[in-house]
Amino acid sequence: MRRSGNTYDVIVIGAGHNGLVAAARLARSGRRVLVLEASDSIGGAAATSEIVPGYVGPAVAHLIEGFPKRIERGLKLGRHGLRYAARDVPTVILNPEGEHLQLPRNRKEFARFSKILPRDADAYRDRVALLRSQAALIEPMIGELPPDMQDVAAMRRFLRRIVWRTVFFGRAMLEGLMQTLPESIGDRLDGEFESPLLKGALAFDATLGSAEGPYAPGTSFRAVWREALRMQGQGLRQFEGGTGALCDALASVVNSQGGDIRLNTPVERILVEGESVAGVELADGMAMHAPLVLSAINPRATLIGLMGAEKLETQQAMELCHAPRPGSTAKLNLALERAPVFPRLAAEHYGARLLVVPALQALDDAANACREGRFSCEPALEIHVPSIADRTLAPEGQHILSVIVHYVPYEAEGGWTMKREAFVQKIVRTIAAFAPGIEDAMIAGEILTPPDIERKYGLAAGDWHQGDLRLDRLLGFRPSPSFGRYRTPVAGLYLCGAGSHPGGGVTGLPGWLAAEAAMHPEGSRK
Repeated sequence: MRRSGNTYDVIVIGAGHNGLVAAARLARSGRRVLVLEASDSIGGAAATSEIVPGYVGPAVAHLIEGFPKRIERGLKLGRHGLRYAARDVPTVILNPEGEHLQLPRNRKEFARFSKILPRDADAYRDRVALLRSQAALIEPMIGELPPDMQDVAAMRRFLRRIVWRTVFFGRAMLEGLMQTLPESIGDRLDGEFESPLLKGALAFDATLGSAEGPYAPGTSFRAVWREALRMQGQGLRQFEGGTGALCDALASVVNSQGGDIRLNTPVERILVEGESVAGVELADGMAMHAPLVLSAINPRATLIGLMGAEKLETQQAMELCHAPRPGSTAKLNLALERAPVFPRLAAEHYGARLLVVPALQALDDAANACREGRFSCEPALEIHVPSIADRTLAPEGQHILSVIVHYVPYEAEGGWTMKREAFVQKIVRTIAAFAPGIEDAMIAGEILTPPDIERKYGLAAGDWHQGDLRLDRLLGFRPSPSFGRYRTPVAGLYLCGAGSHPGGGVTGLPGWLAAEAAMHPEGSRK
């Protein structure tokens, strides 16, 4: 029975997109939901932020590729204002020599691709086919609750499904996936392609968000995992109003169902009575009660910081006590007084996902430099001009430039206070090599280093994956074997953020699946 005041059916900690997805699903199930957010806005790294008055852009994430249609439909987000400014956004690799390369999506584009890289065209087609077939083996597992590793019957069912999928796809496909697991993406690409530009772009996709270089073991499987996430989604897309429009629509769902979202309301601790969660205590000392609590923040911060290691068994606490992995990605947002000019780039590609990538060895050198606290001489960038497709982001005739920078150290050698300006200048000069005059068009800008992302958007250590994407930290082992199905040792307390299966990116899946686990605690499916 519901009671007013400080008692709810569900409390969700964190109003990032995963927390809001969980809250929206639970609210639509008839539960009275309270969402508590420490900052002054919703969305976290998936927010839309103001650069200067009149210019807004995606805070960190600027394009979406893994957000499932079933979540969008299940929550009826279209009725709550979610619109797309662009669908099926192309990817174009910028060439210093001017012959830019679009990764083909259809036969017509493949024909153009073949003229530019005739010696790599067939290998690329084979590469895409292999990647998709391997991803298809694991894609169904990404969108569902992981098996309970301690439940013999559940594991038997899980393994039986793998066997049947192997029969369907062929044993050779499974054997190929097994060979991929320990392989580096650099070794794989060196064996398949000649073009340094193409190899750099494919390695960029496989390593983005981590500090591992292209020759690190296991990076080839990361490409498979990312492709499987893409299969869950609807293709590379851009929301109208920026990425934050997704969070606005999710918040609208929560509010429409009688839910409550409170900003500037940090949680001090999670309340436990006996072996069950009882609610949370706020920073001001007020207690909010609920039999279900879902936390979208980092698992370690949730279970060690808010709940307390004393509520865990020794082994469980040890699994969480390692320090968060430092982030390795920065974000640069620029307000421009005019459209950037990319010589020899087709007009229809100005709204594309634009990659600036060095050769594989330079990428590997950049990874080594990042781990040592230094910047690469050849930055690897993902550039997007969201105002091309969405004119609401900037005044008429003016634009927003959004840049994701790969291999950026969390702790810069000499400190970020001393290095920030030099870092920004390096990135701008790199962009200017492909868009001459960009410096003169700049009105204002915002740089978010990994520590800035941590401070401003609550991502521990600035890591957008909130934990390694290693084989031993995926599926039912994410974030660790003891917490791999969103549940915790405390009844009613669940994890629902990027630190849980299937990981980071704007997919909403951690929140969606955690809500499912909370609604069906015995493992039944609705």
